[in-house]
Amino acid sequence: MVNNKALRVARYAIMLAIIFVAMMIDRAISMVGLPFSMAACAILITLSFCLLENDALSGVLAGLFFGLASFVKEFIFPSPTVGAAFAPQYWLLITIPPRVLMGLAAFWSYRLMLVLCKKLPAKRAQQVSICVAALVGCIVNTVGFLSAVQLCNVITGGVAKGLLAVIYGILLTNILPEYLIAAIGTPLVVAGVRKGLKLGIDGNNGKRARKQA
Repeated sequence: MVNNKALRVARYAIMLAIIFVAMMIDRAISMVGLPFSMAACAILITLSFCLLENDALSGVLAGLFFGLASFVKEFIFPSPTVGAAFAPQYWLLITIPPRVLMGLAAFWSYRLMLVLCKKLPAKRAQQVSICVAALVGCIVNTVGFLSAVQLCNVITGGVAKGLLAVIYGILLTNILPEYLIAAIGTPLVVAGVRKGLKLGIDGNNGKRARKQA
């Protein structure tokens, strides 16, 4: 039992580290001016962790870690949409809740799609469900982020009003590539990692092993 708990803690620590590295990769891409640099890699990795083991806790933690990594990143590389627009006390509200909601939305839409796709072959059902879940997660992240930005703008009395147009412009530029990368890449990453870690086509081999132990 102790070893299992230690293993889970280590796994979550690795999850956090990988998401942060993915965010730094996004930052490196942004330095060469590519239009899809905003968060494409971090979103792809986060959504993949959300759906990897068909576990609600992993979905919540992946979103939370994405938010925490975003928060820390603002101290290192302030973005025009958060760090340059608001004081640090507002960053937690903007960076964390939308990403936790993204993880929850992605996971439960995945579970719902599995029910709706139960007549499809197992592999195809997984592909369709993960693709839809990734898109839902992206949409929730975008809506949640914009809502948090608008809320902070209201709280601060519109001090960032002049930057809202810039924020919306950046989001519109990045939405399509981010959504395409997430929709196409997440099913491939999840399927590949599940196969490599022998988690089964549905990601449930770990649960089945624990039940048998």
